[in-house]
Amino acid sequence: MSQIENLVFLHGWGGDKGPWQPLLEAVHEQLGLPLICIELPGFGERREQAWPRLEVLLQQLYQALPQNCVLVGHSLGGMLALQIAARPGQEKIHGVVTISANACFVERDNWPGMPRRTFDRFRSAFVQDPYATWERFCALQSHGDNAMRDLVKQLKARKPNINPGAWVKALDCLAELDNRDLLQSLEIPALHLFGKRDALVPLAAIEEIQAYGAAVEVMEGCGHKPQLSQPRQVAERLRHFVESLSPSSALASEPFDKSAVARSFGRAAASYDDCAHIQRAVCRQLMKMAERHWESRIIVDLGSGTGFGSELLRQHFPKAKIIALDLAEDMLRFARTERPLADGYITADAEQLPLADGTVDLVFSSMALQWCYRLPQLFAELRRVLSPAGQCLVATLGPGTLAELRDSWALVDSGVHVNRFLPLANWREAAAQSQLCGEVLDEQRLLHFDSLRQLMKELKGVGAHNINRAAKRGMTGRARLQRLAEAYEGLRQPKGLPVSYEVIYMKLALGGNQG
Repeated sequence: MSQIENLVFLHGWGGDKGPWQPLLEAVHEQLGLPLICIELPGFGERREQAWPRLEVLLQQLYQALPQNCVLVGHSLGGMLALQIAARPGQEKIHGVVTISANACFVERDNWPGMPRRTFDRFRSAFVQDPYATWERFCALQSHGDNAMRDLVKQLKARKPNINPGAWVKALDCLAELDNRDLLQSLEIPALHLFGKRDALVPLAAIEEIQAYGAAVEVMEGCGHKPQLSQPRQVAERLRHFVESLSPSSALASEPFDKSAVARSFGRAAASYDDCAHIQRAVCRQLMKMAERHWESRIIVDLGSGTGFGSELLRQHFPKAKIIALDLAEDMLRFARTERPLADGYITADAEQLPLADGTVDLVFSSMALQWCYRLPQLFAELRRVLSPAGQCLVATLGPGTLAELRDSWALVDSGVHVNRFLPLANWREAAAQSQLCGEVLDEQRLLHFDSLRQLMKELKGVGAHNINRAAKRGMTGRARLQRLAEAYEGLRQPKGLPVSYEVIYMKLALGGNQG
């Protein structure tokens, strides 16, 4: 099984990508993977498009998928996801998750579904008054959910610009789809999630799907939209499903070669300070989290780079012994010459610290530990070297970093072009397991650049350009860069091209002993 590189979300009838947002945010915390929403023809931003024949639709949707993905579909989107995954010759999809998707939406051959007469009345009502019928559908999707009133408000607040012709044909497609045979013949892993109180998918249908041998989970207290009312619980199930597909994937193994990281940053030593705008801002913010009264006799600046953090530490703790430790020897050599404020310089990996047990009063690390993927080992080392009253101040990067660049590349090709970092949940879990307690939180920072060229130059200047093992080596062709620039231009804001950084901050101590 290839490693999972993307999660793709496909909405149901009457919806668009908007209602996925709470689930996307929850999944973002738990999985360091790109998240992509595809809208159906006639809906959302594609509302001007006609609904095509089923075979054409399935082909269009498959072509829009990135490589090595898990496809997640809600209701009609889930039924279509199963159809796409069952197509012969498909290689992009490595798993399917359906949410509130019956095998047959309308009852047939004694299969439990919506009664045909009820469906026909709903279709006729929609033809006569689309918006009133859509509002009724919002209530049906919310019915039975513990958060029913709030759900109805959320759904109705996103009043769509309805394309009646496309929506009617989509309804007809929903009525015609029959996935019963696919439940038994599908050759890739699948998970089917349902709300126990779903007013549109009978419990009897869920039992029939289970009887076909499909993997089914029924969620208590929710109806047809569990991803909207219980996003964290759905995100957990998605994480477990993805991890079961690729236990040795990028979620668990290292996508970076540490020697390549060291070489990249070593080469950037001379240009780093001129380009490290976000790095300096985050380092200053992290320094503000240090308490003035801390008695820090020995401090380790972990991932010290050109020594900017060591300089702030010297100002804050003038009497402390500061050890600058970095993976890149050329960075340390530069710091010794240009910013000689540390008392010692050590070339080493954060996951294998050449320091004695219980000797460090403060571990300070700003924008360096995102290159570590073996978090249990990293935190075991941090815990080992800390003195009984020791503290950890860490700022690292999460998977939301450079999201716009990653999404723009996805419109050009299916390659790996942006460095991947672990999500907030992984850092929280690793800290808790190591018995380092305290604050673990994240923030979003947004920068703007005049051009793609300026952004690429800055990333290269700090040594943070693409160093994934899966990255294609060699020069990027001019034509592909032009397509990337055109894709990115679609995101331009008045201030320029947006560039997001997800920064994770940690203020930790043994047993939570924070003075």
